[in-house]
Amino acid sequence: MKDVLTEGELRFLASQGLGPDDVFDARRLPQWYWFRCIEEEGKTVALGGRCKKAGHRLRSRKGHCVQCDTRKLAFQARYRAEQYVYIAGSLSAKLIKIGTCVDTQQRERQLCAERYGGAGDWQMIFAIWVKNAGAVEQSAHDRLSRYAVTRDYWKDGLQQAGIELLECAFSEAKKALTEVAGDCDASWSIRYPAKYEFSR
Repeated sequence: MKDVLTEGELRFLASQGLGPDDVFDARRLPQWYWFRCIEEEGKTVALGGRCKKAGHRLRSRKGHCVQCDTRKLAFQARYRAEQYVYIAGSLSAKLIKIGTCVDTQQRERQLCAERYGGAGDWQMIFAIWVKNAGAVEQSAHDRLSRYAVTRDYWKDGLQQAGIELLECAFSEAKKALTEVAGDCDASWSIRYPAKYEFSR
């Protein structure tokens, strides 16, 4: 692959901790086909057609230009990362949150400090260590989409929209998460989950 990548593309890959061996050559292949092949070969980036905005050729596994928006690579890495998928609850806001993290205690402190979704009393209720954490999280949210809500909060002086929030009972969230996580062991759960059995 090194011989078909430009110097600029090689520098970009290096800046993201990647190299030519992480690139799948998708040129002249139909999108549906290379979407499958890039997964099977375990490559991170595709070399494909030029993007409309800046003429870049490096694409995410979903076909987005990673040079125009490096967040696509970060999201892709999180999607496949091995980490916790957690359920947190706020008694004051009567909200449940499903998310991913490496350190559950640090994440709990962060949620409270940021007053995520307008609440400052977040507690970790349940967590499972899984591969493909982002994919598991997304699947759980898909199953619970009818409970999804958005709440505004302030972060770094800017108003943010708190997503990943649910107005549902803990047991509903746990059921969805454990079903999509498959045969994974729960790391821990709180002693009194009944406190978080919210209803709409």
